[in-house]
Amino acid sequence: MENLDLIILTTIVVILFLVFILATFKELQEDAKKPFEGGKERGPRADMMEFIGRIFSEKNIEPGEKKELLNTIKKKIEAIDVSDNKTNS
Repeated sequence: MENLDLIILTTIVVILFLVFILATFKELQEDAKKPFEGGKERGPRADMMEFIGRIFSEKNIEPGEKKELLNTIKKKIEAIDVSDNKTNS
């Protein structure tokens, strides 16, 4: 009986682990029943894509200006990709 505290602790941990597994399984079953409903994308990249979309749907911007803006945006994206590659290396 000297290890009674160890047996009690082990029993409690095992019970809690089983509860965790059952709750996880139940949530996965609930999630499988209803499809994923994604929200609006957020973040700097999504904002930039929305901005680009607004530029090209705008009727009062001249085609020359649109090309200039597109070239500027391409340069910015390349700079972002280069800086991402430097930080990942």
